[in-house]
Amino acid sequence: MRAVRGFTLLELLIAIALFALLGVGTYRLLDSVLRVDEATRQQEQRLRELTRGMAAFERDLRQVLARPVRAPYGDSLAALLGEGRERQTLEFTRTGWRNPTDSPRSRLQRVRWEVRDGYWERRYWPVLDQAQDSQPQVQQVLDGVSGWQVRYLDQDGNWQDSWPGGVDEQSLGSLPRAVELRLEHRHYGVLRRLFRLPDTNAGSEAGA
Repeated sequence: MRAVRGFTLLELLIAIALFALLGVGTYRLLDSVLRVDEATRQQEQRLRELTRGMAAFERDLRQVLARPVRAPYGDSLAALLGEGRERQTLEFTRTGWRNPTDSPRSRLQRVRWEVRDGYWERRYWPVLDQAQDSQPQVQQVLDGVSGWQVRYLDQDGNWQDSWPGGVDEQSLGSLPRAVELRLEHRHYGVLRRLFRLPDTNAGSEAGA
């Protein structure tokens, strides 16, 4: 009978080396798959946040109301107020503020959108006509925003960089026909959206 031949030391070392290389390759492949999966999840999360942010902005604009408000020191603020080049803000009155607990408050709401410290923020006040101690609630809607610009389409079809165009009572109660949004995002670059505003009349629901 032939003797059973075992592995030589050289063959054993080669086998160990091959298993080690296979293990390294498997680890690298698994690590690559995990990295791709994590990147995909982050991308999906960013896309969901962007979608929710745009939807919230559009929802506010679709419920805009031509109702000027009183500032903390008694001055009148336009129903829709868009101003600022260095730090642009968009502030307006909207209706449809849900009240599931039947709190003693108006269903109208004053909101302001702006970009601050890399966040696209939504601020809203618990009262429509503000007192000196009125403080807004802040919602950080979207991260990774470096800037934004808003333009306003007037009734003559001309684009304006600010709104309103005057300080008389009629101007304070006027609304643009549409709003153009230009949002600068860290991951998505420059995003542009056009929002058509509802046709409302000044003074509607003023006492709500």
